[in-house]
Amino acid sequence: MGKPLSVATHLQSQHRTVTVASACRCGAGGSLVEMGPASEGRRRCRTCDVIVAAALPEEADLARCYGEDYWANYAEEQQGAARDNVWRHIVDVMEAAVPVPGTVVDVGCGGGGFLARCRERGWKGIGFDLSAGAVKHAQERQLDVRLAGWPPCDLRDGSVQVVACINVLDHLPDPFAAMAEAYRILAPGGLLYLRVPNGPLHAMLSRWSRMAGLPDLSIQHLYGFGALSLRFHLARLGFDAGTIRTSPPTQSDAYCRSRTYGARLRGLCKRADLALYRCAQWLGVDRVPYGLSLEALARKPLPAAGEGRL
Repeated sequence: MGKPLSVATHLQSQHRTVTVASACRCGAGGSLVEMGPASEGRRRCRTCDVIVAAALPEEADLARCYGEDYWANYAEEQQGAARDNVWRHIVDVMEAAVPVPGTVVDVGCGGGGFLARCRERGWKGIGFDLSAGAVKHAQERQLDVRLAGWPPCDLRDGSVQVVACINVLDHLPDPFAAMAEAYRILAPGGLLYLRVPNGPLHAMLSRWSRMAGLPDLSIQHLYGFGALSLRFHLARLGFDAGTIRTSPPTQSDAYCRSRTYGARLRGLCKRADLALYRCAQWLGVDRVPYGLSLEALARKPLPAAGEGRL
């Protein structure tokens, strides 16, 4: 299997897209500008710095794609061991921020691999996913996973301690509303954890690959978030200033098992990425947001009186 499913490309091939308007949906009134040659028509918001695909799918088509096609094509990859090191890392991050396990919500939880890790460590997990197949798989593991999109969700205001959005935000039709919904359900002092591909870096690698005639191994979906755009939106939505840093790479490639040239190149890049991250850890610079994937940690502010800390 080659490059992971790009939803924009998948739906564009079926002529089921709408052209992006001149204004970004970020809520900050930003205009979208072309990113230049070899960028596949992607645009960048002048105000919030988010990268937007040249064409966005109709929401019904997008929901159908994730409800049917994604799980059908990638169920095995979502349940394998490739991502286990990342899931364990995120639980460690949660426990450092919220010492007493509470309720964690996983947006776009798939078959529940991350929630299963949370349960092992004493957390109550709730997941949301569009795929009936993924939800059935998770429920068979006795996980509380609901067949529903995001937003909205049926949880009360201020009712959970952690919301995790792991490699999902860039797939959503309105990621800005998704972050706002996370803010609504988080208790004061609660933690929002985001993991996304480093959009500006992937866009640059994509341009270089195309100009050099090499396979394009970048990960680009509907939106591309970098450190600047994450900081902008977390502050705009009211979160306290958090941490944005390089996320640990997955311990192996979850998508590629073929022996094609592109697959071998992906494997080489994966090993190089892991080696670079370990070197950065040794040097103490792994908190710099340089890598192929970023993680953002932000808290919902405490009340002015300082009460209600988790």
